[in-house]
Amino acid sequence: MKKTLLIGIGIAILTVACGTPLSSLRTVKFSDKKDEITTTPSLSEYLSTNQNPKIVLRTSARLISDNVTEKEQNNYLYNTIESELLKSGFIVRDRQLFEKIVTNSDNNTNYENLKQKSDTDLIIELTNLDRSIIYQTNTYSDEKGQEKTSSMLAERIFYGATIEFKVVMINTNEFAGIYKFNYVPCVDGCEIRPAKRLTKRELDEVKKVSYEAVEEDKLIEFAKNATRQLILEMRN
Repeated sequence: MKKTLLIGIGIAILTVACGTPLSSLRTVKFSDKKDEITTTPSLSEYLSTNQNPKIVLRTSARLISDNVTEKEQNNYLYNTIESELLKSGFIVRDRQLFEKIVTNSDNNTNYENLKQKSDTDLIIELTNLDRSIIYQTNTYSDEKGQEKTSSMLAERIFYGATIEFKVVMINTNEFAGIYKFNYVPCVDGCEIRPAKRLTKRELDEVKKVSYEAVEEDKLIEFAKNATRQLILEMRN
């Protein structure tokens, strides 16, 4: 009797396990976003005859933060951008020294003075860096590749980023190019498992949390790729 009871319990457990399928994987994809590129002929011509121009990377005033952690993260990104410029043959001037020269009123209004005192040909200004571009969708593909929708998925947030540069030729005081590059998440697909639906209170709490949206390693790789593309577009 005892043996029969144990067998019965085993069958019951097996039945429950078989009747509760594991959460199936879902694949979410977002379409890549086209970059916005504008290069003047004068910049392309200048770089075709000047393979090693002297440049300085400046940052827009609105990107300067009092937050110590954000400052450190941004400085790391600036160093990453400058490193890629150096690898491509650009002569990179010191950012802080350049800013000191610019603060002189004579240099601020006279580009000839600025060029002579800074010994710089081009200013590449980082005008925008947004690492919290929100992407959402209620559409996914199941394990069989069939497209489906889910209202629960629509509550989930994926983060992308954008980075923008403008280029000024100091010698002619010419606005010579503007470049906007985008990082879109899950272009090749992200696999996720369905989660329980959040209550309104839980959802509101999640939205209140402030943190760096795109992971640092992905952001750094994006900055590298964007700088390489910037260099190609400037020289084309």
